[in-house]
Order: sequence, then structure tokens, then C-alpha cells
Amino acid sequence: MKVLFLASYFPKPDNSIMGTWALNQAQGLANQNIDLQVVSFTSQVPNTLAITSGAKAYANCPDEYTWNETIKVQYPRWLYYPINPIKKWMYKNPQPYLNIAAKSAQKKLIQIIEKFQPDIIFCHHSLPNGWLVASLPQKYQKPLFVLEHDYDEIADCRTLPQRYSAFSQVANKTSALMGVSKRMENDLKSLFPGNNIFTHHNGISLPDTNFSTNPRPENIKKKQIISSCALFAERKGIPLLIRAFAKISPQHPHAILRIIGSGPDEENIIKTIDECAMTDKVQLLGKMSHDDVLQEIAWSDFFALVGWDEPFATVYLEAMALGKPIVCCSDGGITDVVENNVHALTVPPKDTEATANALEQLLASPSTCRQMGENAKSLIESSLTWNIKAKQLINYFDAALSKAP
Repeated sequence: MKVLFLASYFPKPDNSIMGTWALNQAQGLANQNIDLQVVSFTSQVPNTLAITSGAKAYANCPDEYTWNETIKVQYPRWLYYPINPIKKWMYKNPQPYLNIAAKSAQKKLIQIIEKFQPDIIFCHHSLPNGWLVASLPQKYQKPLFVLEHDYDEIADCRTLPQRYSAFSQVANKTSALMGVSKRMENDLKSLFPGNNIFTHHNGISLPDTNFSTNPRPENIKKKQIISSCALFAERKGIPLLIRAFAKISPQHPHAILRIIGSGPDEENIIKTIDECAMTDKVQLLGKMSHDDVLQEIAWSDFFALVGWDEPFATVYLEAMALGKPIVCCSDGGITDVVENNVHALTVPPKDTEATANALEQLLASPSTCRQMGENAKSLIESSLTWNIKAKQLINYFDAALSKAP
């Protein structure tokens, strides 16, 4: 079987932490001995205009790059720029701009299809990648599978008719339209009831055992550690987590909260730490490499991220794979697979008191914390690795090919 994999949010050589889960999913598919071609259409950015590190990652991206000595990725350029004000304008009325982007990429995609001759096209996000495939001439159409990753991008179709129109044009060309959580699946079914729609959860690559055996540094050796990692954005709920920790911190003098990340809400987060007088117990670690993130989580006692509307954040899976229980919100996609008080403690969104109680429960009972971590690790190993999820995907592809004319 030949599978063409399209993902614009994919690691670049100068930004290796961008979309690491997409690379891991590609690796899981490649491990199943299928013929895989990965294509990540990349914004055309001249070097003279590349000022920020993000822009430089696009400008310096080579045409081809091989990851892990096995995943060869093509990075053709196109006129698609997911930045404001373009992003804001395009979000409400996507079709005019998507037509421009598709026109700039179509010739290259057709060349790739003609050379590779895929049996299946699998892509992340209806807009823009699904749109690009759906706009191809009929002779290049193949069974198309699209995997969605964001609640709002789907739910906003209810109030944005032009967005709904663009989404529906892609949905009607798919063999299957998938979401990474049940909540997302339900939204898709209500919007596009005539389509084949189901849930396909993300997976995780099992971490190197060295992360769990490396000893803690001296400065945190005797601490109870809560780890967290996120983009510093309002929806991630980092200030709420800090306020919840401040409530129970006096009862746990050796407990510290170590937070990995950066982003637009950082000033508010620093202000919250100061207001709660927690500068000695809340540590902001900044942006880290993926391996350093895994090591920090491995050194912790448990992982907490109480952002709301989390589709299916792979950082939860990474923590669980390292044997850590998680504290998460009850509206997130991760609750499809974890059981409260078994693998995780789930709390209502935006509930500081409930979050504080969950932190207290795990800090007060290290044995319970360890048992839940073991349960979480077993769940990952039995049903949520990328290899297991890739086998499920290939079964879907096989079913579609058996029905194809």
C-alpha cells in the first residue's frame, strides 16, 4: 500500500519541536511496512524577510529532509501564511485565500502524485490540506482520509457560513473524516451528517528508559514535583493552576510546581506568581527541547495541565508513558481514554477549588500517586502507542480500498 501523508504543521530542521506528534505518527505508519511519502507544504518566506526564529525556520527549510534516518519529507513551498492579519481574515472566509494557496501548490502536488502513485491520501486538517487535495482534478483523486485536531475549527462552522461551506466541500470528498476525540466526532456528525465520521485518537512513542533512571539533580532531589508544560496562552489555564497550587502549598512545604513553556500569556503568569507570593515554589523553566521536556516530566511526581477545550494533547500521553498520573479538565479529549481516579484526576474547566483538591489528593498520598502512574503507563503500552494507532489507520485504509472502484 502506498500512502501520501500531508501535514503542514510538521517539524522543520530549524524547528524540531513543531508538530513532533505528526512526525511520530508518520514513523508509526512507516513501521507497518507500507510505502509512505510525507509532504509538508511550507510557507514561502524570503530570507530577507525572515526576522523571527519562526520565519527563519520556514526560510531555511530545505526542499527535502530525512528524519530519524527513515522518514523522508518533502517541503515544497506555497502561498499559505497562517499568521495575522491573514489568518484572522481567512478564518471567517477561507475560500478565496485557500484558492490562492491551492493554485500555488497544485502543480507540485500533481507531480508528486504522478511519480508516487499513492493508493491513499491521508492529511491533517480539512483546511488547508484537505482543501488542496479536494481541489485536484478528478483523475488525481484517491481515497481521502482527513484527521481534525482542533475543537474551534470545527465548532465555528456553526456560526461562520463561509467556513462551513469550505469545510463541507472537503468533507464531501473524503472516504472518512476523523476527529481526535469523541467530542470532535459528535460535532462533525452534527455538521456533516451524511459523511463517514469517527474518532481516531492520537498515540505516543514509548520514551527511552533512561529518562526514568536518570537521577534528579541535587536542587530538586528531595522535592515533591508537579510538572506542567504548555504554550503560554489563556486557554491553557496556567494562572489557574498556579492559584490552585498556592491554596494547598502551605500543607506541602517540599512541593514545587515546575512549568515548561513560553508564549503570549507569560506576563500574566509571572504576575500571578507574584500575587500569590509563590516565587520560591513556582519555577518557570522556559522553552525546552522535546527530550528535556520528557526528562523534566520523568523527574516529577505527577503532571498537571488544566487547560480547557484540549482536543487530545499528546503531552498527557507523554506523561502517562513515563508513569505519571495526570490532572486534566473533564471536557478534554483525553477523558475518552483515561478513567478518573485510575489513571488521572479530572476537574471541571476553570475550577480553581477542584484543581486544588486534585493536587492535594496526589501530594497527600504518594502511594496512590505511584499506583495511578503505573496504571497510566499500562494503558499507554496496551492501546495508545503510535504503532497500535497506525495499525488501526491502515485497517481503515484497507477497508476503503476494498470498496474503491
